[in-house]
Amino acid sequence: MAHILALGIQSFVKLRQNAYFYVDKSRFIEDWWTGGYDVTLITRPRRFGKTLMLDTVRTFFAPECRKHAHLFEGLAIWNTTHFRALQGAIPVIYLSFASVKSTTYATSLALIKALLSRLYDDFEPTLDVSLLTDREKKQLASVDMSMTEAIAQDSLLALCKYLARQNNVLPIILLDEYDTPLQEAWLNGYWDELAGFLRGLFNATFKSNPWLGRGLLTGITRISKESIFSDVNNPALKGGAL
Repeated sequence: MAHILALGIQSFVKLRQNAYFYVDKSRFIEDWWTGGYDVTLITRPRRFGKTLMLDTVRTFFAPECRKHAHLFEGLAIWNTTHFRALQGAIPVIYLSFASVKSTTYATSLALIKALLSRLYDDFEPTLDVSLLTDREKKQLASVDMSMTEAIAQDSLLALCKYLARQNNVLPIILLDEYDTPLQEAWLNGYWDELAGFLRGLFNATFKSNPWLGRGLLTGITRISKESIFSDVNNPALKGGAL
């Protein structure tokens, strides 16, 4: 039976469950995992498969996706016994900035706070709060739409710490379309404000974060030497290929 060429689908599970045509790029997971970089930034044009690849990575590693292990059978990544053991074994924090589009800094910041708040809402039911200190419990409760910029900038680092402690393994952070808010800021005249906020967020999350296992970001904008990543060690940023 011929496979259907389904366009625009960004869900690995949907593609595999419906037996849609799928070009096996699962070898990327092995290449990325063994590449030796703590943080990888992939910049490629739109419609290049970046979001689908991040979803594939999430589905491979996230514990809640253990039930989808059979969807990797027959793919390149499944040929290595070591990687089979990693399926569903590592907590994954997944974020997409694709919807952060606004003409003002205040609204962009509110949209990012909403994403972080929903992320905490998703993880909170599975967190063992008995492992948290009183101070950490207050931090957990403080991540909402009214949080300060400082709390927002520290929120992903804190979530990494909680997940690492509970699961005894350092989590993965996946960030899709990291540069969408920045493009809007450049076009609408609030670049300095947003770049300052994101520099603090990325520094805390990807540089000053001892509880981060691996980080993988995608976007369409190549970075310069002086950019929002200037606080993140440049050797840790690697332009990968999909």
